Amino acid sequence: MRELGGIALLMAALLTAFPTAVQAQMEFSLDEVDEEDAEPAKDSKSRGDLIEELAAGDDDDSGPAEPAPQREEIAEEIYAVQQIYALRLKRHELAPSVAFALNDPYLKHYGLGLAYNYWFTNVLAIGANFIWYDWGTNPLERGTDLVPRIQNQYRLGVPINDWQTGAWVNFTYVPFYGKFKVRKKIFQWDAYLIGGVGFMRTKPVTVFGVATDPPRVFDWQTNVAFNVGAGLRIFLTRYLTFFTEFRAYMWPDQFENITPESQLPGPDNAGDPSTWLQSGSSFVANTSIQVGFTLFLPIKFEYRLPK
Repeated sequence: MRELGGIALLMAALLTAFPTAVQAQMEFSLDEVDEEDAEPAKDSKSRGDLIEELAAGDDDDSGPAEPAPQREEIAEEIYAVQQIYALRLKRHELAPSVAFALNDPYLKHYGLGLAYNYWFTNVLAIGANFIWYDWGTNPLERGTDLVPRIQNQYRLGVPINDWQTGAWVNFTYVPFYGKFKVRKKIFQWDAYLIGGVGFMRTKPVTVFGVATDPPRVFDWQTNVAFNVGAGLRIFLTRYLTFFTEFRAYMWPDQFENITPESQLPGPDNAGDPSTWLQSGSSFVANTSIQVGFTLFLPIKFEYRLPK
């Protein structure tokens, strides 16, 4: 019995000391760590993101990534253009020009013109234009104004009229405005419509009457005349422009009477001035081109536009 009691006491002492030995085996100190056997921790740039670490692993297998292509810098020139280059409101316009008749098949007409306009809005103006055609000699004598074909054969009896002058009161309207570029220079332009009423002074140029007794001599006669047209104006500066116009001048006119009866001598024929002109009037439409320059006054103006 004593032996059994001794064995029991020995086993109880071992059980009591066993946890202390096990705990001693599980504790470590820094001195006991072998630095050569320790594996260094990997430096993760993803800060703990598992998906980024997996993606980074795939990139490492494919090699270094190529840099993205760089775009070339393009230097573009930018122009700031005002909406309206020159205002016309409350300004005066003077426009000298030269005129060339287009549709007269027998007589060439050249004229010097001058126009004046006052702009009571920026697109509407009232004014007048004047053209002088008479240079002081008979067209048959000066010769250069006749078409050569008619000059050589004017005895065929073509009635022609010479022009002295014309004057008209007009309204002008500007419906279009724009700009265009020539190299690095930007030009402003506007297109306008014009129309009005006035007078035209003409007289017949005698063809057969030079051989009659007495010779026929005609006086200038004044006719009511209308005109319509369109023009284009290009601004060279804010006050100086170049312009060209197409105008149609229309009026009723009387030509020389060239019937055979009017050539016979007698008080009611060749010697009677009342028989020298045709009994009725003929409608005349003179289409012409006018080219000139425009001067806007005052030259300087206060530039105001809605913002």
